[in-house]
Amino acid sequence: MSVVNRPCHAQVPVYGHAVIRRPRLHAALTAAMAPGTPCTAVLVNAPVGSGKTMLLADWVTETAAAPDAPVIAWLTARESDNGPGAFVASLLAALRSLGDCAVADALRNLPGASGEVPGAVAERLGGIGTPVRVVIDDVHLLHDQAALDALGSFLRFAPPTVGAVLAGRFEPPLALHRMRVDGRVRDVPPNELAFTEIEAAQLFAGHGLELDAGDLAAIAERTQGWAVGLRLAAITLARHPDPATMIADFTGDTRIVADYLVGEVLTSLDPDVREFVVETAIPDTYTVELAETLTGNPGSGRIVDVLERENFLIERVPGRSGWYRYHPLLREYLRAELGRLGHRAVAGLEQLAAGWFAESGSFHDALEHTLHAGDADAMVRLITDSGLRAVLSGNSAQLLDLLDRSPRRVQNAPGARRVRAAAELARANPTAAASILGPPETALTGNEALLDAAVRLQLAIQGIGVIAAALAALSTRPVGRTGTPELDAYARLQQGVAELHLGRLDRAESHLEAARVTARSAGLFALKLEAMTGLTVVAAVRCRLSEADRIAADVTAIAERHGLTALPHVEVAAMARMWTSYLRMDGRDGAGRDESGPSADLSRLASSPDTTIAPTAACVAAILGTAPAPQQRDPLADRLRTVLRGPVPRPIAALLCPVVLRALLAGGNEGRAVGLVDNAAAVLGDCGEVAVMRALIEMRRGRSDAVSRLVAGVVEGRLACITPIARIEALLLATACAAGRGDDVRARAMLTDALALARPHGLIRPFHDEREQIRPLLDRHIGRFGVLDTFAERVRERVPTTAPHPDRLLTARERELLTELPSWRTAEQIAADLFVSVNTVKTHLRGIYRKLGVSTRQEAIAAARSCGLL
Repeated sequence: MSVVNRPCHAQVPVYGHAVIRRPRLHAALTAAMAPGTPCTAVLVNAPVGSGKTMLLADWVTETAAAPDAPVIAWLTARESDNGPGAFVASLLAALRSLGDCAVADALRNLPGASGEVPGAVAERLGGIGTPVRVVIDDVHLLHDQAALDALGSFLRFAPPTVGAVLAGRFEPPLALHRMRVDGRVRDVPPNELAFTEIEAAQLFAGHGLELDAGDLAAIAERTQGWAVGLRLAAITLARHPDPATMIADFTGDTRIVADYLVGEVLTSLDPDVREFVVETAIPDTYTVELAETLTGNPGSGRIVDVLERENFLIERVPGRSGWYRYHPLLREYLRAELGRLGHRAVAGLEQLAAGWFAESGSFHDALEHTLHAGDADAMVRLITDSGLRAVLSGNSAQLLDLLDRSPRRVQNAPGARRVRAAAELARANPTAAASILGPPETALTGNEALLDAAVRLQLAIQGIGVIAAALAALSTRPVGRTGTPELDAYARLQQGVAELHLGRLDRAESHLEAARVTARSAGLFALKLEAMTGLTVVAAVRCRLSEADRIAADVTAIAERHGLTALPHVEVAAMARMWTSYLRMDGRDGAGRDESGPSADLSRLASSPDTTIAPTAACVAAILGTAPAPQQRDPLADRLRTVLRGPVPRPIAALLCPVVLRALLAGGNEGRAVGLVDNAAAVLGDCGEVAVMRALIEMRRGRSDAVSRLVAGVVEGRLACITPIARIEALLLATACAAGRGDDVRARAMLTDALALARPHGLIRPFHDEREQIRPLLDRHIGRFGVLDTFAERVRERVPTTAPHPDRLLTARERELLTELPSWRTAEQIAADLFVSVNTVKTHLRGIYRKLGVSTRQEAIAAARSCGLL
C-alpha cells in the first residue's frame, strides 16, 4: 500500500491490483454525502476482510475526479490516536496535509482549550466555501473517552457542508442517537459490502480469470461475497492448473485461507473467546443456550454479543430468531482445528449437541450429531423413538440420507427398518419399502406390532398387498390408544385411506377425522394436511361440493402458513377443488370446460411416483383441460384403464368412468366404450355407475326401452350407487326416455327428483351432459318446480340451447361409412370392404347427407370435420 498526495483532495491508500467497484456502496455514500442532504456521518459497519478500505478508496478516487469535487481528507485511526489530544492532532494533520490554502487558513489560530478544538475545526471548515468530507478508516480502534468526545464534538458541530464517513468493524461508542433522530446519520450494514456474483466476476477478471456460471456460483456460495475470501480464491485459481478441482477443494482449511483466518481473524481473540468459537463450530447453527451446553460457559450470551457487535465472521440466521452461524470458510477451518483436540473430545461435543437437539425436538440435527459421535446404540434409540415423527413431518428425504450414512448395525435394527420403510412409502417407493420390511414378524407386540401393521397397510394401499387383509390385521391392534400421538395419527390415517379405497366412505371419514384431530394436537402439520386431503376427496366423491371446497381451501392456507406447499397432497386438494368446480360449472366456455376457479399443477401430479395420485391426475387433466376432440379420446380411455388397474380408490374410479365413457361415445368409438364398461364392471362390481354406463351405450344406439330397464334399479333404489352423481344421471336418463315416449308427466317427475338431489350441492354438470333432452323440458316446465325453481333456473342458464350433435343422430353403420368418405373410393369399393351391397351403402350415404344438412360428398366431409366427426 502506498499514499498518493492529491492537493485539495485526499491522501488515499492505493492497491496494486485493480480496485473493484461496489455499485451499492458507491450509491449509498454518494447519496448520503450529496449537497443539500442533512446527513453528517455515514457509518460503514464492515466485518473483518470485507475490503472496506479498498472500497472507500475507490469511492474517494472517483468522487475526487468528478467536477466540483469536495475537499476529501483521509485518516486511518490507530491505537495511538487514543488519549488526550491525540485524535485531534491526527485529524488536523490529515487536513493540513491536503495542501489546500483555504483549509490551511481556516485552521490557523484555533482555540487554546483542547475541548473546544474539534467543534471549532468543524465550524471553520464549513466557512471555506467548498464541501469537505473526512474519511476515518478503522474507527473501531478509538476507545479512549477523550478521543471519542473529540470525534463526537466534530460531528455535532459540523455544518451542512462538512460530512464524515466512519468505517470500522463495529461502531465506536459515540452518542449519536440525537443525530440519528434528526436524520444526520446513515448506517451502511455489512450486507451492502458483500460482493454480488457480477462483482465477483469483475474481481476474477482483474486477475485474468473468467469462470463459467457454475464455478462462479459455487465460489460465491462458498465465500458468501466475502471480499477477502474472493481475493484468496482468485489468487489460488490464478496459479492452479485445474480450476474445477481447486474450486471443489477451496475450503476454510485451504492453506492460504487458513493462514489469513489465523493471522487476521482468530489471533486477535482472547484465549477463552477463541476456545468458545472453536467449540461452538460443532453445529451448523447455534443458540446461546446450545453454546452454554457445548462450552460450559454461563457467559456465552455476552461472548456472542461481543462477537456480533465487533463484526466477527458471525451472523444471525435469517428467519430464526436467536440462532447464529459462522461464515462457511471460518467454520470449515474451525472444524479442522476441532479435529486436533482428539476423537474423544470431538465425540463428547457431538454427544452434547445431540442431546440438546433431541431435548428441543430437533430430530434431524440430533441424529446428525449422534452419527458424528459414532454412537450406534443412541442412533437406534433416537430413530425408534422419534423417526416416525420425522417422517410424518415431511422429512423423509433427510432421514433416509442419514440412514444411508449410518453403520450397518443401525440400518438393520428392527425399529429403524420399520421407520425406514415408512419413509420410503412417504416418497411413494413401495418396492423399496417391501424389501426393507421383509416378511411379517409374528412375535411383535405393543407399539412395535401396531407400527408394523400400519406400515404394511400403507404398503398395500400403494399396490403391494391386499388392502382388506392388511386393514383387518391393523384393526386388531389398539389404534388410537397407544399414548404416542404420532403413531396413533399415522395408524388412523392409513385406516381412513384404506376404507376410502374400499369405498366405505363413512368409516373413511371417521378415521380421517380422528387422524386430523390427533395430528393437530401433536403438531404434525404434514400428516394433518394429508388427513384433510383425504377428507376433501371423501366430500368430493359424495358430491358435498361446498364442504370439499372449504376443506381444500383450509389445506392450502395451512400449507402456506407452515411452509408445506411442496407436499403433493396440497396439490391433490387443489385438484379436488378443480373437480368440484367442474361439477358445479362455476365458469365455462362453449364446450362446457371450466375456465375459472381453483387450479392445481395436474401435469406435475400426473408425473408423481405415487401410483394412486399419478393416474388419477392424468385422467382428471384430460377431462378438465381439453375439449373432447377425437384425437384425445383414446388417450383418455387409456388413462382411465390405468386408474382401473392401479391402486386408485374405488369411489374415484366410479366417479371418472361415466365421464370418460361419454367422451368415447361423443367420439363415435362405441367399441372401446363397450370394453371400458366391461373393465369397470370387473373393478366396481354390480353398482349404479356400471348400470348408467351401459344405459349410455344403449341410449347411443337409440334403444330407449333398454335404457329404462338398465336404470330402473337405480331410480327405484334397488341398485346402490357408489357416488350420488350416478343416481342423478340415472334419473336424467329416465327423464329422457319418458320424454321420448311422450310421457311428459313422468319426465317432469324424474327431472324434479334429479333437481332435488342436485340442488343441495349445486351439481349442474349432469344436466349439461344430457342437455339435448333436458333443456327443452326445462324450458317447458320452468316455474313449475316449486322450491326447486331457483336452482332449475340456474341449471337452465348453464345448459346451452343447441341442436342435437349430428354424431348423436348417426347410426353405428353410418358413422363407420363416414370415416370412408375422405378416401374418395367408390360406393362399390366401400361396399366390398364392408361386405354389404352397393344399395345399402347408398342408403347410408343419403342418411348421412340428410343428417348433416348437405347434398354432396365433399360437403359431407367438410361438415363432418367442422363438428369433430372426422
